[in-house]
Amino acid sequence: MKIKSLLLITLLAFIQIVQVQAQTESGSSTSGSNYGLPKKQDYDRWSVGLTFGVSHLLGDLLKGAQNNNRFLDQGFVKPAFGLQIHHQVSHSIGLRVRGMMSGFSGNDEEYLDSVTYEAIQFPGSGDGKLYAVKYESPLTQGTLDMTYNFGNISFLNRNKNFHMVATLGIGFFNFDAEVKSDSSNSILLRKSGNITELMIPVSLGFKYKINKFDIGLAFEYYKTFTDDVDATVKTYSEFDNYVMLNAAVNYTFGKKNKPMEWVNPMEIVYNDLADIKEKIDILSGDKDKDGVSDLFDKDNSTVEGSKVYGDGTSVDTDSDGVPDSKDADPFTPKGAKVDANGQESDTDGDGVPDSRDLEPGTGAGTLVNFQGITVAAPGDFGKDNIGVDGKSGSSGKNGVGYLPSVFFDLGSATVKSNYHDRILVIAKVMKANPNINIKVTGNCDVRGSENENIKLGQRRADNVRDQLIKQYGIEATRIITETKGEKDPMATSLNPMNRRVDFTIE
Repeated sequence: MKIKSLLLITLLAFIQIVQVQAQTESGSSTSGSNYGLPKKQDYDRWSVGLTFGVSHLLGDLLKGAQNNNRFLDQGFVKPAFGLQIHHQVSHSIGLRVRGMMSGFSGNDEEYLDSVTYEAIQFPGSGDGKLYAVKYESPLTQGTLDMTYNFGNISFLNRNKNFHMVATLGIGFFNFDAEVKSDSSNSILLRKSGNITELMIPVSLGFKYKINKFDIGLAFEYYKTFTDDVDATVKTYSEFDNYVMLNAAVNYTFGKKNKPMEWVNPMEIVYNDLADIKEKIDILSGDKDKDGVSDLFDKDNSTVEGSKVYGDGTSVDTDSDGVPDSKDADPFTPKGAKVDANGQESDTDGDGVPDSRDLEPGTGAGTLVNFQGITVAAPGDFGKDNIGVDGKSGSSGKNGVGYLPSVFFDLGSATVKSNYHDRILVIAKVMKANPNINIKVTGNCDVRGSENENIKLGQRRADNVRDQLIKQYGIEATRIITETKGEKDPMATSLNPMNRRVDFTIE
């Protein structure tokens, strides 16, 4: 009775532990705060299942006549089957009620009195013979178990379909053992009677989840507190215990379609940490190296070194749809048609963009003013009769037609490829008007020393002159160069407009 009382006290303590664990893992507390963790009502928590397997007795009789522990050879496994109901108290702990039916059986040899057929525990102490005996007993049991799955305490995986499961419980089992002589008449030697006893089940196994089903396999050990299970009591022997190897199939029912047992309680924490890390990576990252973090960058494909707005999109000064980093002419008039390089269309090829061309039908190479109006007919043209108004002038020596400028990058004297067509326009004008000469003037913005800018402006002018001579065959005597450095800026704050080469008709 003392053992049974102790077990009942253990059961009450076990239920209290389960309740505390449930409150902890579900995020509830006496103060009512939930710490942001999921709630129990968010999950499906009930399941039913079938279990089937085999049982085997570890008793006195089936240890052999010489007590040499031959039970694995002498005892037979018996089929076992049952029904179980499981309630998940928390993500890791559950309660299971299970009933099973099975049995025990086996053959052995035993010293028996030749007259009374009573067992002789000490062979040689009396008139005894070695008889073959057989043992059988039905088994019915019911248990209340606490289940604990190890899958939901992993900090390496957010969720698993595979769990290791351990159980500990308390229960009762019923048996009715008989020992008979293994002969044709099967004489009943001993009978335990119909007995119900207390036992403690312990098991270790695994489960695998398939949608709302899970399948499992477990090795179970049942500790009893009786030596009568095999109807054989031997002096100094231990209690008769038994083992089972059971497989089970469970179905979790509920409308949530989210079995609590298979959800890691740390999943929300994992997700939050992952989201925070992702945001930090985005906030601190700058894939296109434009100085705007990826979190705020609306265009992560800008060219490194490009000027961008605060949202990471490329600066487009003239709003022509071509970013300045790719725009051959970043200051085209609003609404003007441009090509993929941002250069305005010049249909007649006179060097004046269509938006400013008042005489759109002039031919390529025709000398025009800044409005695209013909300055003079090729046959009547002379350096002393060029006027800025598009007509003949009296002095004319300093008059100019419209010739496009060529622009440069900061600190560079290299002629970019997207300005080659502008130099082509200059070459066409000079070939169509063989009696004119031009002056090429290099300019710089105010950055850099004055002396360096004088040199840089000269290199820019010389490079344009060289291209006219080498690429288009213009006579070197018809082209003179000069540099103004930073002395003649056209714009006060738009520095790209001051990094240019201008052309003047001489």
